Amino acid sequence: MVTQWGLSDRMGPLSYSEDEGEVFLGKSYGKQKTVSDETAHSIDSEIRTIIDRNYQRSVDILKKNEDKLHLMADALMKYETIDALQIDTIMQGKEPGPPEDWSDDETGPTPTATSGDSSTDDDPDLDPAKLH
Repeated sequence: MVTQWGLSDRMGPLSYSEDEGEVFLGKSYGKQKTVSDETAHSIDSEIRTIIDRNYQRSVDILKKNEDKLHLMADALMKYETIDALQIDTIMQGKEPGPPEDWSDDETGPTPTATSGDSSTDDDPDLDPAKLH
C-alpha cells in the first residue's frame, strides 16, 4: 500500500518499489535496495503506524460489538453453522433462531443410503479395511 500505490499521506503518491517480476524467471529471491536507509525507515514507520491504527480500530469494533460476538458464538455452538438471516438478526442485537434447514433431531441429517444399501458393499475393492 505504501510502497506501490502511494496510499500514505506522509509518503505521498510515489512508488518506492520496482516491479520484481517472477522469481522463477531467474530473478533473485533477495530484494535489491532501491531506496535510501532514511526512506526505508520512513516507509517502515508509516507501515507500523497504519498497522497500529487499524489494529486499535479492530479492537474497538470488537469491544463495541462484544454482545453480538457472544450471540454469534452461542448460535455457532448450538447450530454449527449460521446463515445470512441469523447474522442479520444477531447484528440487530437479537438472539437468532435456527437456520432454515436445521432440525433438532439428535440423529443428524437423514442418511441417503443405509450401510446395507451402499454400492460400496458390493465392491470388495472399495472396502475401507482393504484400502489401508
